[in-house]
Amino acid sequence: MAKKFSRIVMASIALASLAVLTACSGIPRSGAVNQGSAVVPVEDDAIEFLPSGPSRNATIEQILRGFIEASSSPVSDYAIARQFLTPDFATKWDATTTVSVDSGLRTITQTGENLGQLTFSLGAVVDAQGNYSEVAPAQSVTGNYTFAQVDGQWRISEAPNGVVMDRFTFDQVYQPHSLYFFDSTNTKLVPDVRFFPAGASASTRITKALLAGPSAWLSANGAVHTSFPAGTALVADTVPVSRGTATVDLNSAALSSDPAIIRQMKQQLSASLTSVDNISTVTMLVDGATLNSAISGTLDGVLPAPVDSRPLVLTDKTFGYWTGSKVESVSQLSNAIVEQKPTAITTAMKNGMAAIQTSQGAAFVRNGSTQLVDTRAGLIAPALDSFGYLWSVPQDSPGKLFVISTDGKQQLLEVPWTTADSILSLSLSRDGTRVLALLKEGSSYQLLVSALVRSEKSLPAQLGVPQVLSLASGTPITAGWVDSTTVVSVSAGGSGVTNVKTQVVGGQGTDLAQISGATPVSVAGANTVAGIRILTSDGVVLSQRSGAQWLSAITSVKALAVQQ
Repeated sequence: MAKKFSRIVMASIALASLAVLTACSGIPRSGAVNQGSAVVPVEDDAIEFLPSGPSRNATIEQILRGFIEASSSPVSDYAIARQFLTPDFATKWDATTTVSVDSGLRTITQTGENLGQLTFSLGAVVDAQGNYSEVAPAQSVTGNYTFAQVDGQWRISEAPNGVVMDRFTFDQVYQPHSLYFFDSTNTKLVPDVRFFPAGASASTRITKALLAGPSAWLSANGAVHTSFPAGTALVADTVPVSRGTATVDLNSAALSSDPAIIRQMKQQLSASLTSVDNISTVTMLVDGATLNSAISGTLDGVLPAPVDSRPLVLTDKTFGYWTGSKVESVSQLSNAIVEQKPTAITTAMKNGMAAIQTSQGAAFVRNGSTQLVDTRAGLIAPALDSFGYLWSVPQDSPGKLFVISTDGKQQLLEVPWTTADSILSLSLSRDGTRVLALLKEGSSYQLLVSALVRSEKSLPAQLGVPQVLSLASGTPITAGWVDSTTVVSVSAGGSGVTNVKTQVVGGQGTDLAQISGATPVSVAGANTVAGIRILTSDGVVLSQRSGAQWLSAITSVKALAVQQ
């Protein structure tokens, strides 16, 4: 268990006709003044860095600094960075093994007649498959480099594989993309966030990573899997894109006579590649031939549909969507929910049901009636998954997690947070494959996400080893899902301020605007970060305005519903 949890533009460019920006990898504390890397926009609005090659008669320190900056451009297989290497080593250096992300404040020194050293503070790492991991606290890392003379000029003859990139440059060069794999029921696609350089190579990198399979934390217990047969690979080692169509030519290992498998392969490719700005459709070939073109790769039904973006609220008189002037009731649920006066609500509108928390315990609401299914004391707000199971657990007994079917049958589900003392909130992703839990152990809090395996009848069967996510600073209050890849946490800070933070599962965290003069009690997401709503203790639902502040959207609210 975890500890207690970027084409260099190859055509000539008339720089005088371009408005270019200048960027550098942090602010050097010593050494000569160096020209930074020019950046230009490309067709898909990504930014590509155009670093300088080695200058004549440069010192060992200057060559090393230039090499690090040049490695910010992955285009043409890091062609500019390889100019800083000896001809022999330029063919051996592997830039794709890791990206080490730092603040840009580095120490570069010459440590011997032909030796140089780079020291930096490591804040995050991206591996060869695009998996992003934050390093907290940051760690000091030292790399050693050996130099040799080539035609009287210093060049690097030995260096660590991978590249070092400051945070600003990384955020411009690399973009997050979701790779998609099927859940254990073979009915839903689950996103697996990875980071790849923007530009012409993105389609190839994404496809290669997709064929390599899901991240370990998702696949370890079989929660997600790929439909591509073992050994499947690209034939030409590239995925060309023309007029919006990406053509993926796979080797014979991808041959299958099963239409369901062919459909799933097409669906995985389509969902994963259409996140690239210049790709709208995907064609799948096997050894240059179309594999059963009659089989569609449509994504209908395998990706969760967006939920209604309006706040779903309970007032004294009704339960429904806030339209901006009134609450529009939900016919199949409103009367029963109003009657029960719940303090917490989670709905699954496509199933016509809800899970609620009342003074008596946790209950289902469906077909116009209420069914009490858990009467244990001290229950937290129940969760409801997309397959119709209610999740219920007492705050002070986080290991006693029940999953309850609509017939009232309770099943104790073993949890991976065995050392936790209490649980504050529990929720499921809308694909029903990842469980988010906010826990407390002693005086510390942790936000964890675990992959879920389902058995027959889609019954929750096993939770995988959790991944630790970042929390808003302060004392955590609650957390929840924003969309399929992002979660939000809410924490009480000092002096009456509340902190709110989003975290991409497999990516970075972002602090949102603070809330002042209110006490949040619950949070609900609605498709995007802009759709986050927070309910305060005085019945006010807050929403963001241009991301700068939280404003009242509706008052006199008794409960803010989470939509599945």
